[in-house]
Amino acid sequence: MKFKSLLSLALAAMLIPAMPLMGNAKTYNMAVGDPEDSDQGYAALAFKKYVEEKSNGATKIELFFGSALGDESESFRNVQKGTLPLACGGIANLVPFEKRLGLLTLPYLWTNLDEVVAGTTGKPAELINSYAIKAGFRLLTFTYSDWRYISNGRKPITKMEDMKGLKFRVPQSAVLIASYKAFGGSPTPISWSETFTALQQGVVDGQCYGYIGFQAMKFLEANQKYLTEVHYTYQIQPIVISERVFRKLSAEEQNLMVEAGKYAQEQVLAFQKTDGEKAKQALIAAGLQVSQLTDEDQWAKAAYEKVWPEMAEFVGGKDAINEYLRAMGKPEWNN
Repeated sequence: MKFKSLLSLALAAMLIPAMPLMGNAKTYNMAVGDPEDSDQGYAALAFKKYVEEKSNGATKIELFFGSALGDESESFRNVQKGTLPLACGGIANLVPFEKRLGLLTLPYLWTNLDEVVAGTTGKPAELINSYAIKAGFRLLTFTYSDWRYISNGRKPITKMEDMKGLKFRVPQSAVLIASYKAFGGSPTPISWSETFTALQQGVVDGQCYGYIGFQAMKFLEANQKYLTEVHYTYQIQPIVISERVFRKLSAEEQNLMVEAGKYAQEQVLAFQKTDGEKAKQALIAAGLQVSQLTDEDQWAKAAYEKVWPEMAEFVGGKDAINEYLRAMGKPEWNN
């Protein structure tokens, strides 16, 4: 027993010099819904790199990929409570905490990538962030994850009529559910962490995601043979910090987090522009069949005539929609 006690003391003594070094760095955990080799992963790694390099290692970001800390909804809930400092996930999963964030999920809100960027920077971004802050979050980065292209395992989709009879996994988003119904499909809300299995087992026929995320999630292995480039909504996946945590940071630390967010957003946009096409070509080479719509004007018409009127109050009302459109410099919506 005496020998064991002495051995324990010796081991403890060996560890003492390392403890102050470990204690010098502040570590903040970040939950990331997707795998490391996804758009989310790229943004999170860029954020981590900026924070750690600019702070000379005094501040560290610990990343947990693939919903390791729970699904995105759970992670965002913990960020709101302040028990988790940071998280990265789909904007639709923030809507239950602040309905006006659902503006960014309205179908055909944007028509091209330039509009997406304009709507997530400058005044529009400040407006959206003001909503998030009131709900307990601060948006640091808008991760650009491509259009939510529709894939399935049964047949090519080239017109709205082809959607009939197909079941699609969607996030728990009233707007996306209404959109799929308007397009003629059958939406089924399933958590992101359960999506691969649901596709593989045939619980649903398809899902919606951009090429990089599709490749990272290995959806070809889940019977997703056909993909259609439909541009009804662009996948925005913010990195958020708990407002409770943010307020406790020093002014210097707050600035570090904000600047890291800007850096990550710029980096992931560049990544999407280059690697999105690379992922597309790799998937086609691996057997994915990509189709284009012959009637996308009809999809947009269904969105404006059915989904927008139905979902207006759900995303904060017509006034909130038009406030955002004005911030973007776009015409107001007159239903």
